[in-house]
Amino acid sequence: MKLLGRISLVLLVVILTAVIPVVSNIGSAQAVQPGPASDKITFTRVDVSQVPNAIASGQIDMYYYALRPLQAQQIQQSVPNAVLWQAPAGLIDLILNPAPVSVVTLNGTLNIKQAAAALGVPLAAIVGFSVQGNQTIVELGANPNTSSINPFAFKAVRWAMNYLVDRATVVSQILKGFGVPMYTFLSQYDPTYTIIADIVAKYEFRYDPSYADSIITNTLTAVGAQKVGGAWYYGGKPITINFIIRIEDERYDIGNMIATDLKLLGFNVNILPMRFTDAINTVYGTDPMEFQWHIYTEGWGKGGITKWDTVSIAQFGAPWFGYMPGWQEPTFWNYQNSTIDDLTTRIYTGNFTSQAEFIQLYRKATEMIIQESVRIWIATRLDTWVTTNQVQGITLDLGAGLRGIWNVREAFIPGKPSLTIGHLWVYTAGDAWNYWGGFQSVYYFDQLYATYDPMVWNHPFNGEPIPFRTSYIVNTAGPTGKLDVPSNAVMWDVTSKKWVPVPNGTKATSMVIFDLSKLIGTKWHNGMTITMADVAAVWAYSFDITFDPKYSSLEPRIASNLQPTLSLIKGLVFDAQNKRLIVYIDYWFFDTNYIASMAAAAGVANPLEIHTVTWQLALDQRNQTNLVLYQRKGYQWFSLVYPDHVALVKATLQTYLNNQTVFQKANAYADGFLTMDEWNARIQADLNWINTYGNAWISQGPFMMVKFDKDAQQAVYQAFRDPTYPFKKGDWYFGKPITTLIGGYTLSSVIPGKILPGSPANITVTVNGIPPLHLEYIIKDAAGNILATDYAQQINETTFQITLPANFTINLDYKSTYYLILLAYSDVVAVPDMRKIELTTASTAEALQYMNTLNQEAISKLQSTLNQSISNIYKSIDILNEQMSTLNTSLTSFIKEQMQNVAFVLRSLADIANATQSMLMNFQSSTGSQLSSLSSDVSSIKSTLASVQTTLQGAATSSDVEALKSQVSTLQNLVYATLGLVVISVILGGVAIARKK
Repeated sequence: MKLLGRISLVLLVVILTAVIPVVSNIGSAQAVQPGPASDKITFTRVDVSQVPNAIASGQIDMYYYALRPLQAQQIQQSVPNAVLWQAPAGLIDLILNPAPVSVVTLNGTLNIKQAAAALGVPLAAIVGFSVQGNQTIVELGANPNTSSINPFAFKAVRWAMNYLVDRATVVSQILKGFGVPMYTFLSQYDPTYTIIADIVAKYEFRYDPSYADSIITNTLTAVGAQKVGGAWYYGGKPITINFIIRIEDERYDIGNMIATDLKLLGFNVNILPMRFTDAINTVYGTDPMEFQWHIYTEGWGKGGITKWDTVSIAQFGAPWFGYMPGWQEPTFWNYQNSTIDDLTTRIYTGNFTSQAEFIQLYRKATEMIIQESVRIWIATRLDTWVTTNQVQGITLDLGAGLRGIWNVREAFIPGKPSLTIGHLWVYTAGDAWNYWGGFQSVYYFDQLYATYDPMVWNHPFNGEPIPFRTSYIVNTAGPTGKLDVPSNAVMWDVTSKKWVPVPNGTKATSMVIFDLSKLIGTKWHNGMTITMADVAAVWAYSFDITFDPKYSSLEPRIASNLQPTLSLIKGLVFDAQNKRLIVYIDYWFFDTNYIASMAAAAGVANPLEIHTVTWQLALDQRNQTNLVLYQRKGYQWFSLVYPDHVALVKATLQTYLNNQTVFQKANAYADGFLTMDEWNARIQADLNWINTYGNAWISQGPFMMVKFDKDAQQAVYQAFRDPTYPFKKGDWYFGKPITTLIGGYTLSSVIPGKILPGSPANITVTVNGIPPLHLEYIIKDAAGNILATDYAQQINETTFQITLPANFTINLDYKSTYYLILLAYSDVVAVPDMRKIELTTASTAEALQYMNTLNQEAISKLQSTLNQSISNIYKSIDILNEQMSTLNTSLTSFIKEQMQNVAFVLRSLADIANATQSMLMNFQSSTGSQLSSLSSDVSSIKSTLASVQTTLQGAATSSDVEALKSQVSTLQNLVYATLGLVVISVILGGVAIARKK
């Protein structure tokens, strides 16, 4: 059941949760009327190839299926009345069939080697192994006894397929740049991608058929396969791959490109081109061990974005969710991975105590899912949609694009009461209109939300769950505390088929109080009032199909999907007087809006009696009707809009009038909120509706389904203008978001534009968007190894700095390329922007040139200091000469005083010499032993000065002074000579510097 709880991507659709209304003046027509902006919308089938003409001629006003890139370019160039809209809403992957060719049960408890020996197969042929009681269950990917093999049963072969997908060519040539490569179930446009970006960067698979071939060859030869004449054989038969390729869009080109590579590797590829219905029925409706398919080109469309993903990771990797091969159909072989099940169940059910633990679980599960490679992710499409330039009221949902829940409600053309929306399909046999197991395609999902208001939805820009039809208050004691569940809370008992009080002492982690005042007391499309009976009944039916042994066995896929959510519910209070639903739930999340989203597990989409008749026809009377709620081979998928099924609904409803037995049963589900008179009035209203409109889809949203013609591929929806309907035009209009974009960046380093290993560097990045903004970065080498990942330091609202310290850059290689991956996002507009930047390091020559320049600067500075010191010494000597002349003319007591002054000067000169020597010693430590002679000469002048000082104290002569001048002159010459030697030494010693790590 994909309307219960948090719903994610389904076949070509993601169903997510929640929204904030933004009232905006987008036109005055019908501004005060309840209901949507347009009076009528018509969905009609238009093939993608016909869209340019259909838009240009006015046949359609909007097209809900994404255009092919070439068509978008054609429309942009040649259809002047067209407006294009774009969002990252489409996902493309390959799903591989990992089923074994044989499952063998051996008596006794054997180990895997004993089992291989008992079966006479290579150990490598065993792809699944378990011991259950006194039996050993063995799954074989290759069975020599039957000459059968499935290459994709082997994990290594599935892994190799990652290297057989040329994602760059897909994006550049097939998608014409309207896309980005994908390596796992999230892309760079998903908000949660920021917590796994470094993991994805590590597994950024290159296109490398030779490497894929080596892995495949090692694996298949180990199980006995042979390559003869370039072709793979097993047991004397060619290894054949059944490859289902969708033909409606780019997946046809992608599939054929990959099929060509598989043929080149030696496989016999049986290409099976199919449209939606045939592909869906074959892939998801048959046992994987029938091998009607080995590979399928899956496609998915988002219904919105979510700030913190808790669903997609389970949907695309965990068996329990029902979207992995086998699909949780108990009569089929099912892919199993208990570790991934455990991790994703903990993520989904809030079994963690902090945001940090959630991230840890998510990262671990992501890496395991990538390694399992049951799905090979190819690209996120930047889907393009088209409207005429007359259409107003458009909100660009950053997950769903034009297909967001908003536009069918808010789109209008001034002066025109109706809109015509084209779609690839309006009717498909590969889906159904029933609340419990239908709406698995974009084709029905997009129409559904014209008719139905969810309790909670996701904001189109930030993905935050917030109220839609019901507001709420969350109270939590989580993650470790508990709340008391009151005695007036009830739970559905699947055995007695009635609501019973919760046991005394029942506890729950959180409670959510839903205000149902915009729901209870308003009208169903058939004119009957929505009551608490409808609310209670849908919860009871949800528990029934999940926990009743009979019903859950009849619909195992639905039960498997609902069980993790409904197991958390500890009590419900149906407060009809105050129009409140209080949900007590053992669930915690660090964002309390997600607690409300989880607690909104049962949507009130149809009147309770429609569920009653659904139960009778598709469950209780299945043997007679052959109807199922979820697709199953050999049965009809129950739909409330197909004429044959509607006739059964009508006939059954007629038996409900004045039927006390059925009424009492239904009223038990409704917790006694019904009366017999109300029951009869409801049944009669349903019959009147069916007689008038020919369908049994009765809901409570902005439009009523008044026509569904599957043969004409057309559906008509009329505005629901009942005064009790709580929303009007403009209530759900958001417009276009201000997206987060990475602007310019600058690298600051000692060598312009390059990083010098061993020297610090800073990278300054500008981010444009709505604050608060964030910037994460990843640095990896050319081999894909992650070297660093962190948050950039925020300098101001839009400027960030990444600091690379010397102890990080010292480990970088010279003349090498590294990659800086930037991820910027806003709390307001959560879709990240990503940019990959090449960083280069300096070559050894550039490093030597820089070191030479650096030493030249240092030597020039030292030379200037020494010259100044020498000049000062000469000045002192000149003064000394004058003072010596005075000594020769007069031997008075004044001489003694002057001698003391001279001695003081000389002591100062000695201090200068000491300082100079110290400077040279420090410089010597960085430039080498070449300066030792310079230091020796300074020591010599120190000795001479000391001698002069002693002599002067004993009345020095002019000959002493002349000797001092000679020493200084010699010193100057030696300084210049030594400087030259230092420069030469640095150059000659450069090789040793360049190799330092």
